[in-house]
Amino acid sequence: MRMKYWLITCLALVLLLSACGQKNETKQEHITISAAASLTDVTKALEKAFNQSHPDVTVDFNYGGSGALRQQIEQGAPADVFMSANTKDVDALKNKDKIKDTYDYAHNQLVLIKQKGSDIKSAKDLMDEDKLAIGEVSSVPAGRYAKTFLEEQQLWQVVEPHVVYAKDVREVLNYVDKGNAQLGFVYATDLYVGDKQQQGVTKVADAPLQEPITYRMGVVTDNEAAQEWLTFMQSAEAKKILKKYHFEV
Repeated sequence: MRMKYWLITCLALVLLLSACGQKNETKQEHITISAAASLTDVTKALEKAFNQSHPDVTVDFNYGGSGALRQQIEQGAPADVFMSANTKDVDALKNKDKIKDTYDYAHNQLVLIKQKGSDIKSAKDLMDEDKLAIGEVSSVPAGRYAKTFLEEQQLWQVVEPHVVYAKDVREVLNYVDKGNAQLGFVYATDLYVGDKQQQGVTKVADAPLQEPITYRMGVVTDNEAAQEWLTFMQSAEAKKILKKYHFEV
């Protein structure tokens, strides 16, 4: 009887240890990605594709202007990966040894938009009370690009009295969509929601720059899953998704 008892006890112990081992094997990993606001839609599709091959990795996104996200990382905010809408903010972190393994994953174009149905055709057409929305020049790459374009066109001093600043391109889009601004500068990709065009705004004109708009990313921590995300972003599958969302790769 005592032998039977010990056999049952040993068997139960083996099963318990086996269950614990299986639980450890399927332990969920986690990464936090600080991503430019213009990536809000495409990153959801990228995450879904990434999880097909990495089902045990949970991905959380923190969206905002690239400059603001850089400042958060500098101040110690949790982030395993930084996906910027420019090169400057990634390079600034790299120069401070706060980022590594950088990769240029996409390009974009700057465009001028208006509310659908509006008759305005140019920034030169702005009337006294009209507004031009751009991202904060100090923290939003699209805002910096917009100011650069206007300066190159010798229009900055003309339109500056009309400028209202936004925390990111999504807020610019919202200002124009709601009629709080007559014009705004966003990325070409912001004209779409997935495969469909935005309903409330339309493009006035392209705003070509002398230098291309390059999106750069980098790994912030030693988290193995962060490195796996970087590898995934270099894959043909990720590039296909970026193209579907109208990014240039």
